[in-house]
Amino acid sequence: MFFKDVIGHEEIKQRLITSLQTGRISHAQLFSGDTGAGSLALALAFTQYLFCTGDKHEDACGICPECKKMQKLIHPDLHFVFPVVKSAKIKTPISDEYINEWRSLLLKSPYIDMEEWLGAMGADENAQALIYTEESGNILRKLNLKSFESDYKVMIIWLPEKMKTECSNKLLKILEEPYPNTLFLLVTEHAEEIITTILSRTQRIKVPPLTQENIAEQLVLQKHLVRDSADQVAHVASGSWLRALRMLNETDESVYNQEKFVQMMRLCWERKMLPVNEFVNELASLGREKQKSFLMHCIRMLRENFVRNFGIEKIVYMTEREKTFSTRFSPYVHEGNIIPLFDEFERAYSDIIRNGNGKIIFTDLCIKVMQNIRP
Repeated sequence: MFFKDVIGHEEIKQRLITSLQTGRISHAQLFSGDTGAGSLALALAFTQYLFCTGDKHEDACGICPECKKMQKLIHPDLHFVFPVVKSAKIKTPISDEYINEWRSLLLKSPYIDMEEWLGAMGADENAQALIYTEESGNILRKLNLKSFESDYKVMIIWLPEKMKTECSNKLLKILEEPYPNTLFLLVTEHAEEIITTILSRTQRIKVPPLTQENIAEQLVLQKHLVRDSADQVAHVASGSWLRALRMLNETDESVYNQEKFVQMMRLCWERKMLPVNEFVNELASLGREKQKSFLMHCIRMLRENFVRNFGIEKIVYMTEREKTFSTRFSPYVHEGNIIPLFDEFERAYSDIIRNGNGKIIFTDLCIKVMQNIRP
């Protein structure tokens, strides 16, 4: 991964390059940004630049042996840790069990999310990916090895917020007494969920959402969209390259989430409990990641419908499919109920993360929506 392949973030790229050129590299760096903003891409590009032994100025050379290995993600001094799932064959999983699937996914694109990763692992719908306690022993084993080819060993930890407590505590001890010439690059989407003692020992690199201009330019270059269409997609993507790509393909997940949002709002407006119960049973049967995806979609739709009431279309980020329903629905999301609605959906999301009972959570949510959407 080259810096030139990372969309936008020129200031962050230059800061990373300067840190290596001046020898001021923090042993633990936290790339913190929303899904699709490019945090993982930046960590990979920085690693290749670090390992590169060729003529590098503003980017890795791409032709030295180290660069060629990095482009296949097989450099012996690069190690990965990421959330994994248990299966019938793997009772105590660690990252190495899924390293081939991980490399295959990243080589397609480093702009990924948990839904894509679960699919790449072939996980069941109800499976939850975590970084288990057993991973800590794997981390220690790898860091005890001497570097093979580079002056540095690099460990990229994707979504450290998914670490079990025991694993986090062992990682903390390593960060407190770091191994020489070892870099930890943590890539997070929810830094607030990482234990504070780890946060305090990392240099935080805030990765902001991509600009509309960045996304539009890439859509023209990579997807050959005309500029007007690229601008429209980039506007709705709201800072996420991953969301922009999904809008072009309109994935089954995005269509399903919007259909369920429309169904939920209509059922809650009509206040018919029997159809609501059937609707809740369907949502409760989904896997946790799909439930979370649906709730995040609902939160976004509430925000967009509320903003649309002000008549400022340039800050409304909806697809044409979403706008069709919003035309009649948006007046029902207003100053009097937007905060209670937001609170209820965010509470439901938090409860799902904590492995709450899906049927109880969604039943309670629908009742609260009934009370707020139609007094």
